[in-house]
Amino acid sequence: MDQDDERDEAIVEAKIAGTSTRALAKQYGCTSRDIERMIDAKLDYELDNRQRLRLVKVSTERILSLMKPFYEKAVKDKDVAAGMLCCKLEERPPTNQRIDVYQVEAQQQPTQYERIRDAIMRVVNEAPPAQRAVIKKMEELGPEKVLELINAGNGQAPDGQVTGTEEPDRSK
Repeated sequence: MDQDDERDEAIVEAKIAGTSTRALAKQYGCTSRDIERMIDAKLDYELDNRQRLRLVKVSTERILSLMKPFYEKAVKDKDVAAGMLCCKLEERPPTNQRIDVYQVEAQQQPTQYERIRDAIMRVVNEAPPAQRAVIKKMEELGPEKVLELINAGNGQAPDGQVTGTEEPDRSK
């Protein structure tokens, strides 16, 4: 590790430990933006809603484990200070980041488009093999060529006009 990497690592560790960006900038002789860029470079992952939800859950569990002995003391010994601490912990949001739990759950659900597409594909895949082969061939040839071939087999001109004076025999 070179000297810059060691310095950047020390800055990130100090930031995680709670040192302010301003104090770090003063300590290392750079700007607050430089400190923020170093931290962004070292912590180079995206924070999506799923990760935020995980952070909320972990933070909530930490608060509950911290609160448990004080709650027992407040109830058992009627300790007002312990009771106040429990109230404060209950008021505190689990993290400083706002997260819409319903949005995270909605993202896990398939969209209306995906549900419709899946339903259509189920119907297509359940079709008999001959029908699937015809559909595939129609996709390969294109609609104009397929129509031309069908009309040619019925004695019609490519534009859909009947060439003979008689109706085609459909009893075959």
